[in-house]
Amino acid sequence: MKTMSKKQLDIILAATSEFEMRGFSGTSMEKIAAAAGVSKRTLYKYYGSKEVVFSAIIKHLQQSTSLEQCPQYLSEKPLREQLVEVIHAMLMHLNEEEHIRLARIVISEVVRKPELSDILSDTVDFTSNAPFQWICSAINDGSLRQVEPTKALTHLTGLVKSIGLWSRLIFCAPALNEEEMRTFSEEYADFFLSYYQI
Repeated sequence: MKTMSKKQLDIILAATSEFEMRGFSGTSMEKIAAAAGVSKRTLYKYYGSKEVVFSAIIKHLQQSTSLEQCPQYLSEKPLREQLVEVIHAMLMHLNEEEHIRLARIVISEVVRKPELSDILSDTVDFTSNAPFQWICSAINDGSLRQVEPTKALTHLTGLVKSIGLWSRLIFCAPALNEEEMRTFSEEYADFFLSYYQI
């Protein structure tokens, strides 16, 4: 994603607050423009609809510093040790409160507006990020079974989302602390490798 201008970032931050306060259906482009202190013309110059604004928020959140800590695959380094760090980065990413708040907004609206489910999926999509690249590299290097990388990623993210996303969304579980993230990272690495490691 290309770098946002300051004006775009102001719009994104204002829109995030509006969506959180009013929900998706209660937010209008007019309210977003007013909250951001820009004209409607300026808002529409960057974002053609509130769905586009919401997608931009998701993309902004996907530039998480947590995922920047995800290691690149190294053939000379123990596989489990690397995977623990990959999973830890994924959990840190999902553990950020902004993701949970936005996911709750979308879920509350998705019954009335099913197309928003695609936006929700984008919130926790790792296919364009480091975890997917790590899996691809490990498969290409022969450290993991020769399978479709997206299948392996689906299994891995299913584990991660079970505690990092769904328990918080559905059961209002508290954010994970560092010790919990480390424990789950090790458990999920062992579970994943029990099937995928050669």
